[in-house]
Amino acid sequence: MYTQIVSPIDEEKIYVIDPDGSRLDVNELSRGTAEQLYLSLRFGYIQEINKCAVPLPIIIDDIFVNFDPERFSSACNIIREISKTNQILYFTCHPDTVKQLITSIPEARTFNLG
Repeated sequence: MYTQIVSPIDEEKIYVIDPDGSRLDVNELSRGTAEQLYLSLRFGYIQEINKCAVPLPIIIDDIFVNFDPERFSSACNIIREISKTNQILYFTCHPDTVKQLITSIPEARTFNLG
């Protein structure tokens, strides 16, 4: 588990800090962890933008492919929270993803485009 995210002013990089204080570059993280980090940053950015602008729709295209089941479930819960303020369009070809999203967000509507 990482305790902090930092982006030094004089660098164009993002680092995570682990419990012993070591700083890791995003490139040192697993693909799934890096994707979770970027998604968290995007969600935080969306919440900040919503404070001063009209909430815009969010388009998501199958971002959970490298998430483990626990983090996938947690991310679905965050999407549920953001869906209270923003319309979310989530595209996936994975039936299990649809099932998890419907479980987390029972009021969601699904459309089969195939």
